[in-house]
Amino acid sequence: MTAEHVHTADIDATADFLNTLSIDDAARVEHLATTDDAVAFLAGRGLAHEDALRAQVTAAGERAWLERVRLTRSALRALWDAEVEHRVPDAAAIGAINAVLREAPRIELVMGDDCCGIGHRHTADDPTGEALSRLVEPFVAAVAVGTTDRLRICANDDCRWAFEDTSRAGRRRWCDMTSCGNVAKARRYRARRKDAGAEAASGTAAAAEGSTAAG
Repeated sequence: MTAEHVHTADIDATADFLNTLSIDDAARVEHLATTDDAVAFLAGRGLAHEDALRAQVTAAGERAWLERVRLTRSALRALWDAEVEHRVPDAAAIGAINAVLREAPRIELVMGDDCCGIGHRHTADDPTGEALSRLVEPFVAAVAVGTTDRLRICANDDCRWAFEDTSRAGRRRWCDMTSCGNVAKARRYRARRKDAGAEAASGTAAAAEGSTAAG
């Protein structure tokens, strides 16, 4: 069932959008493989009406419409990664996201029984652009208020899941401790065992060489 058209998204929805392109066994997995997948994602989160999205798919063409969604995701992912890794972002990514933000509906006052209410003024008949802008806005808001220090990328390079760290200490490194966290711990353990074995072998060889020289 399609969710109610709620007009808003949170940072979890933004991360979910980024994670529709994931890594599994070192291979990229595309979860927005078809227009149906992308329409279901946007409509299912109440970001746009399904019928409006499908009408725009028909008008724009499936390939062009889906490419627009994916390019927005790619640009937003580039900015998320740059923010988390404290590096200069790609100018093209900023330009792409600013273009999406221009499609956001404008908030305005409307007449109400108790004086005023809040309405939305749409700049164009572009439900896809509005839906994408709503996914971008939580990231922009985090940048604006300086709370991006809680944005994360899973420390497992075979995952790199985007998420918000909501832990009390704010030191979470993995998307899931029972999976990626344990994988990282196992790798460190194997590396230590390997280093210890190499040191032991080196010490044995040196002892043997010394004994041969003494003989």
